[in-house]
Formats: sequence, C-alpha cells, structure tokens
Amino acid sequence: MPLGVTVRELVDNHANGVWKGRKAKGCIPGGLSMGFLTEAEFNTPLDFSGPGKAGCLGLGTAAVIVFDEATSIVDVLYNTCRFFAHESCGQCTPCREGTAWMMKITDRIRRGQGRLEDLKILEEVGNAIGIMPGTTICGLADGAGWPVKTAIKKFRPEFEEFIRGGHKSNELALVGAH
Repeated sequence: MPLGVTVRELVDNHANGVWKGRKAKGCIPGGLSMGFLTEAEFNTPLDFSGPGKAGCLGLGTAAVIVFDEATSIVDVLYNTCRFFAHESCGQCTPCREGTAWMMKITDRIRRGQGRLEDLKILEEVGNAIGIMPGTTICGLADGAGWPVKTAIKKFRPEFEEFIRGGHKSNELALVGAH
C-alpha cells in the first residue's frame, strides 16, 4: 500500500475488515516497538509522521497488527513484554532488568494478582528504560518501553477494570492445557 493509507482504510478496504466481523479494539501500526493505537485513532495515516502524531514512536516496519474487542489488552501487553524480555541479550542493565520487570508485572496482572500501583510502576519503567543515551548498546530498551507506555495510557480503564475485578486471563487456561 502507498504511504498515507489510514489504518481504517487498510483494515476495512484492503484486509476485508476485522476477523469474524468483530469490532477492532486497537492495533500496532508498525511493529511492537512503535506502541499502540486505539480504534478511535484508526484514521491515522500510515506515513512517517502519522503514528507519531497519535502518540506512537513512528511507522517502524509498517507491519500492522490489529486486535479485536474479544482480545484482552492485558494479554496483548503481556505477550509484548514477554517478547522483549526474550529478545534482550542481557548485556545492558536497563534492558535486562527493565524488560524482565515489565514481563513479571504484566504476568502478575494477567494471573489476577495485579495491583493498581502496578500500572504506575509499568509507566515508570516504560518511561525510564532506554532513555539515557549511552547506557544501552542497542535500541531494544527504548523500543520495549514504548508499547508499555502507550498501552497503559490508551487502555488504562481496561487494565484498571481487570485488576479491580481480580480477573485472570483466559489465556492462562490455554497455557495450562498443554
């Protein structure tokens, strides 16, 4: 697709809509490290400045991932944090420790043991990881923080409801079945 197509155009006109006719909840507009867009931000153009104006890091790889209303943002963020913790080579303290802590905290939330203050901790780690030039060898730490910051900022009510309700992720049942 040409630069400038909106997420909505991409999903509705070129991808035949959301899977099983469900409603979109949000998307990752350009690879995990770019952050998240809500469905309300789907009119964002996929070009070099559009995602940035909507609070994302940028266009990145332009690999758009859409998740629907039946998908828990808690699961999406846990899988994102798990990916970055796995990808960390462990050489740099901010990345090694930051990605591991973000994964542990999101795992605690998805297991129904989350606390509202966990959201503040996730924001703090997401804001602090990788922002000091020269403290990490590569950009993984900064990339790992961006999706955490945007998920908490843009989907906070869903996280709070999940924590207050003491919910457990449906994904846990699937993991335990193997």
